[in-house]
Amino acid sequence: MIFEIQATRFDDGDKKTFFYDNMANVLKDADGNVFEYPESQRYENLQKPYKPFDKNRPLKKSKLISHLKIQMGLSCNYSCDYCSQKFVERQPETSKKDIEEFMRKLEVLQFDEDVGLWVEFWGGEPLVYWKTLKPLAEAIAEKFDSWKTKPRFSIITNGSILTDEIIDWLMMMDFSVSMSHDGPGQHVRGPDPFDDPEQKERILGFYRMQTRLGKYFSFNAMLNAKNQSRKEIYDWFVNLTGDENVVLGEGSIVDAYDEEGIVNSLITKQEHFNFRQKSFGEMYANGGNIGFLGQLNKISGFVNDVLNHNESKFLGQKCGMDDEHTISVDLRGNVLTCQNVSSLEISKNGESHNGGNLDDYSNVELKSVTHWSNRKECPECPVLHICKGACMFLDEKFWDISCANAYSDNVALFALGISALTGGYIPTLIKSESLPLDRQDIFGTIFEHQEDEKKKKIIPIKVIKEIVGTVDDVEVYGKSRLEQPV
Repeated sequence: MIFEIQATRFDDGDKKTFFYDNMANVLKDADGNVFEYPESQRYENLQKPYKPFDKNRPLKKSKLISHLKIQMGLSCNYSCDYCSQKFVERQPETSKKDIEEFMRKLEVLQFDEDVGLWVEFWGGEPLVYWKTLKPLAEAIAEKFDSWKTKPRFSIITNGSILTDEIIDWLMMMDFSVSMSHDGPGQHVRGPDPFDDPEQKERILGFYRMQTRLGKYFSFNAMLNAKNQSRKEIYDWFVNLTGDENVVLGEGSIVDAYDEEGIVNSLITKQEHFNFRQKSFGEMYANGGNIGFLGQLNKISGFVNDVLNHNESKFLGQKCGMDDEHTISVDLRGNVLTCQNVSSLEISKNGESHNGGNLDDYSNVELKSVTHWSNRKECPECPVLHICKGACMFLDEKFWDISCANAYSDNVALFALGISALTGGYIPTLIKSESLPLDRQDIFGTIFEHQEDEKKKKIIPIKVIKEIVGTVDDVEVYGKSRLEQPV
């Protein structure tokens, strides 16, 4: 689809019109001049063209796996407001007794040292499962002991139950570590482990050791309606760590996985415009120096792909779970849509998140997901190559609101990318009959926009969250439930 982009240069107010083809990924000016690398500088796209999928054409997986996500269980000692797993059906807990059988099931998969292997360990809070996590990771390390290039291990934790013993082990096992924390907006997410002085010092000591040794440690912060400033988050973590080079992960607006996700989303048109202005302005003014490398990589990746004319037929989903060599499994060997669901949960499209079991791998197929090419909005969207289709398993109102969040998040990055490509011309209007006016008008400065009164009224919800027991002596919450107001 061809989009007409009207842009203005900040320095002198000069205006230009550009044309962008999101399928061919080609940008031209009004004279037909194409923005591209010289032929000699273009790189070959080694990706395979995508295979569209939906519940009628399920997603299949290869036996050769390069990225393994292990879902330890969904139990957590926190119950954060917009957690993507909060309302997901829980399975009975597994334990270290399940490791031997799990390792046997892994034998059906193929691994190649030349290809490499990345293993992620997920919760809930994965350290709730410490007594299972430790022997499991050690068993996997032993399985690949003959490899000269060892598998990469990584974990994301809320940091609250890190101990000196766990830290020593994570460092010995060469884990990459990320800590989920929203900086100044942590109160929106949930409890703050930095409120405990002893735990704060332990976490910061771990951070300093990892960075001093050149090992990965990031603080992963999500944006939401009440915590929209990447600059404020960056400044908060610089103040916390004393490190201007602090690495911040995530950095996108939350998806609306459930009702609480909707509450924490951008709802009104004005909220969307305000966010786009803030997002663009912060990164433009600071030259991108706000810690969130993922956002900078989105921009630079988009610029390089446009200059190289990387077509949409090679475009994968943002989460990477569409990759046939990437798989998510639980300790019973169930193959899941992703690490944020359980084998008992039903996707928003009415299909199970359980795609089958490693014991019957030839019949594994995921009907719970929809490829971006099978969505109405994505092929008609100018920010497709940055957004990459949002969440694969959302549908109905959850998809609509998540798509709107993702558009506002990525259109600001799109504007930064176009500005970089064109020598400073900042897009203000993207003209297309396929886009509503509030998506055409990037910063809300061109048209008058009437609010949808239905969208402005968010029905309050009461969320019931309860501690249901313990896992390895840690109190954990069960699945949350909604109580509608009377």
